Amino acid sequence: MSEKDLIKRLLKEAEIYRSQGLLSDSKAKYVEILSLISKNPSFSENHELIQGVKGKLRAVEKSLRELRERPDKPELTQDMQKLIKKLFTFSHTKEAAAIEGAVALAKFGQYDQALNEFHILLEQGILPFVTAKNIVRCYIALKRPDGAAEHYAKWLSGDLFSFDELKHLRTFITGAMEKEGIKIGLPEVTARARKSRAKREEETFLEISAISIHLQGDPLQDRNLDLEVQFQSANTVTVHLPSNRKEVARLLAPGTRLDDIQCFSPITVFRSSGTVAGTATIKHGPKRGDYTLDITIDAD
Repeated sequence: MSEKDLIKRLLKEAEIYRSQGLLSDSKAKYVEILSLISKNPSFSENHELIQGVKGKLRAVEKSLRELRERPDKPELTQDMQKLIKKLFTFSHTKEAAAIEGAVALAKFGQYDQALNEFHILLEQGILPFVTAKNIVRCYIALKRPDGAAEHYAKWLSGDLFSFDELKHLRTFITGAMEKEGIKIGLPEVTARARKSRAKREEETFLEISAISIHLQGDPLQDRNLDLEVQFQSANTVTVHLPSNRKEVARLLAPGTRLDDIQCFSPITVFRSSGTVAGTATIKHGPKRGDYTLDITIDAD
């Protein structure tokens, strides 16, 4: 095989890895390609090729940073361990039971119906912070960022959320829109007097924003699958797989044990294990044809 054909093959492999969420493997392939180019005089002067590969490498590195850039806290304190434990009892509360139905609708692409349910829950004061973020997720999935922006403005002028919660919501909405290539200006959160509120249960809710699964078994042995969490119900997280990841969906069949899962949250990073609780094909909405994958994280 000529070096030209080898580079073409490596470029194709890098794109496949990237499309399947294997970002670390994709990055390694692009680095390998650049190394081959630098050693070959016939390619080392091809600035268009070099810049093209470097651009793809930067895009993969950016995705990895966005997925993994969290506060570096590898050593968990006893308080943090208790907080993580609390996550696994969250599903037994009445509030969590009320929200799970709406989350189920959203998981399968029925975003409009899910929005109706989330709005009712918000009006009833059921886990408002968690519910608000799910409302934002639905609007982003529906390609209706204006809906998320309008609700943020309403929340900003009200007393439902604290100053810190509003700042978190603004960051969350901005980040979610940027990932979809949407640029929108949201008003800054300003300090002002707010009604005194009792501390809510959800303030101790540990949100998992992304996971990295160390895969076992052919054909993806020893590769890392990096995925953003779309929805979460207690210790079960839901991720989406594009329709072109059929091989990954088949490998991660219900009941599959996952012995090495790295979980990322806004306040910590921890390793755990888990089980694939279920997989399904989305039959409604803009993500129709994609796969939804539920993973239950172990308590210990």
